[in-house]
Amino acid sequence: PQVKTPNIDRLAARGMLFTNAHVQSPICNPSRTSILTGLRPSTTGVYGLSPWIRNVDELKNLETLPQTFSKNGYKTFSAGKIFHGGNGRQATDNEFDSLGPGAKITQWPDEKLAGDTPGGNHKLMDWGFFPHNDADKTDYKIADWTAGILKSEHKQPFFLSAGFFLPHVPLFITDKWWGMYPEEDLQLPPMLANDRDDTPRFSWFNHWDVPEPRLKWLEESGQLVPLVRSYLASISFVDQQVGRIIDALENSAFADNTIIVLWSDHG
Repeated sequence: PQVKTPNIDRLAARGMLFTNAHVQSPICNPSRTSILTGLRPSTTGVYGLSPWIRNVDELKNLETLPQTFSKNGYKTFSAGKIFHGGNGRQATDNEFDSLGPGAKITQWPDEKLAGDTPGGNHKLMDWGFFPHNDADKTDYKIADWTAGILKSEHKQPFFLSAGFFLPHVPLFITDKWWGMYPEEDLQLPPMLANDRDDTPRFSWFNHWDVPEPRLKWLEESGQLVPLVRSYLASISFVDQQVGRIIDALENSAFADNTIIVLWSDHG
């Protein structure tokens, strides 16, 4: 309830807001595969962080959303993370006509801010504040690139996708956003201790040996509050980038004939 997203809010206020939307599978690759092909995981068989559809004989010729636009006379642009990881951005891929900057973490603290995390102490499992610049973040550069496309002249309709990395871990935050959510005022989300008691047995095994720390560890190590604080701050940072793109569109020649769709990674 306390997250500050003025730009996403103004977008929602002037369009259709979906408040009861559900993902096909609660992890990145199958969710993105689903929304970009229109097929459920139960049809594709993609339930984990791999495989990439182009590496599966039965799926390699599927028509994806950007390819549908391209086939119908649109030029397709993409920056950041649209398919999972670097999928769709390799030299051999033909998902998009033009690619901008990819999604990656370019600034790291000298040591992990969250300390050693269970599950192999993976470097992505980190969050918190350390001094760095917003303008050096890849997400900021993705918004720059996207705004530049909107300022350009176009001789054909276009499909433009900007995939921000945050609020994916690692949640590294600069002072501006960190200070927006002081610890003493932080509202933690409600979390049911027995939340999984009514889920099917299969749901307990629908994951790999993932490095994400569990709630019990977060509570015992004192990391739940810093994680929630970093998550909210990351959302507000991305909200600023969304606003920069909306502003660029409104100041372009395409403001009156462009449909904006904002979706999240997997809920």
